[in-house]
Amino acid sequence: MYPTTRRSTLDSALSRRTLLGGLSALGLATVVGCRSAADEGGADSGSATPVRGGTLVTTVNAAPIPAAYFTGRPGNIFWCRNVLETLLLIDSDGKSQPLLATEWSLSNGNKTFTATLREGVTFHSGRAFTADDVVFSLERCVAGDGLASLSGAMKGWQVKATGKHEVTIISPRPLQETVHSVLDATPIIDQESQKGLQDGSKVVGTGPFVWSGYQAGTKITMKRNDSYWADGLPYLDGIEITVIADSTAQLSALRSNRVQIANGLSVQDAQTVVNDKTFLLDLNKGLVYGLGLTVDEAPFDQADVRRAVGYAIDRERINKQVMGGLATTASLPWGKDATGYPTDLAGTYTYDPDRARQLIKSAGATGAQFKLALHNLPVPRQIYEIIARDLTDVGLKPSPLELSIPDFEPRRAAGKLGPAFLTWTAVGDMPPALMLDALPELRPAKNAEHYTDKEYQSLAQALIDSPDESATATRLRALSQKLIDDAFFLPFAVAPSTSVSVGSLHGVVTGRYGRTMRAAYLAK
Repeated sequence: MYPTTRRSTLDSALSRRTLLGGLSALGLATVVGCRSAADEGGADSGSATPVRGGTLVTTVNAAPIPAAYFTGRPGNIFWCRNVLETLLLIDSDGKSQPLLATEWSLSNGNKTFTATLREGVTFHSGRAFTADDVVFSLERCVAGDGLASLSGAMKGWQVKATGKHEVTIISPRPLQETVHSVLDATPIIDQESQKGLQDGSKVVGTGPFVWSGYQAGTKITMKRNDSYWADGLPYLDGIEITVIADSTAQLSALRSNRVQIANGLSVQDAQTVVNDKTFLLDLNKGLVYGLGLTVDEAPFDQADVRRAVGYAIDRERINKQVMGGLATTASLPWGKDATGYPTDLAGTYTYDPDRARQLIKSAGATGAQFKLALHNLPVPRQIYEIIARDLTDVGLKPSPLELSIPDFEPRRAAGKLGPAFLTWTAVGDMPPALMLDALPELRPAKNAEHYTDKEYQSLAQALIDSPDESATATRLRALSQKLIDDAFFLPFAVAPSTSVSVGSLHGVVTGRYGRTMRAAYLAK
């Protein structure tokens, strides 16, 4: 059984202005096992006092990419939200918490979003933060800067500064399902030093920590922002991020206390330490794992072969052997909390190798050879081994094409990964209307599988344009059925990303796109 993860919400901390009050109100335990934070002697039991000072050392298994500031890259989770802040943050309960915006509202049939901005905030350069900075940042995201992954969802947005500390977004489409997720994913950047983000030479934000050192592919250092807008925060003197690609090496660094929080451990390695009260597991839901099948390349130019793959994959085996049973297996990419989630369709592709074998035989595809592209990381490799055995068992002959993240992702965006490819993307708790843009495999146009179907495009647009919850539910069901029928993208699991931290680390806030250490501290 796993100890309770310690996650924190932001709302209480933002209203407190005293050193000791800031963290005690942050505690919100999310149960992933049988022991509570109080059982672990954690700060979130309300008994601990925040401690000032110290440097938090973290590790990630993928290189940080400063130029990817508008996207949720694995290597960026420990720096981006600590140097660059967003208007709001969606917490682990799916609630929007204020950051650079203090309040907001929707009007005009949910097509107008107005936000009041926090006053008295400065960039690390000393320049005052205003509505013009929000307009600039959102416009750069729409333009696709920073490897923005949600610019399509912002198409047609008019962003205006309607006051020194007020911003208004006018959209041609209703915003109730998407705007909070977009703003949670879009940090506010400094227009005077934007070019420095491309190579990490100058990274300026409003966050609790100041970018102070960068060794490309190896290390990032940050120091406390003494002028941070939240009085008394942050507690830490600084944060260091080191890149350790190997899970076993990360585990060793944790055990020896050379690092205090690690992201990228395999589930198997995480399980060796989380039963020890010295360490805690943080589950951040939302990694969608799936298989993309390029519809104009053999053998997947035949729908029956694609459907056969859906029946061939043993999802439960992947969940048990690779993900420690922590994933949700389904035939749909949407999170179960999505408005109108069609539960009855989620189990369409059950493990049925006999049916898969017959479909492949009928299509004349028995013995078809193809490359299956994947990231050259431990978890994708483990998944590939299972899928390759499953597909071989039903008559197909896959072979691996391993690519680094810098090689894989541009090819994925351009639709140049070949006949089949294994993907994982941190979009599992996004609204489906937003996932249609954020997930390259689902995009109505120019998707990774070369799938161009007018009915799918119409259904996708209808969901994006949905005016209310009732319409959203009906339209999501129709789109889900189309996705299952045409089988160009075959999800097999929605799994949590995992971080393991030492038991003395408190107050880390886990958001959808990263961790904020604004109120984190290391207990004595």
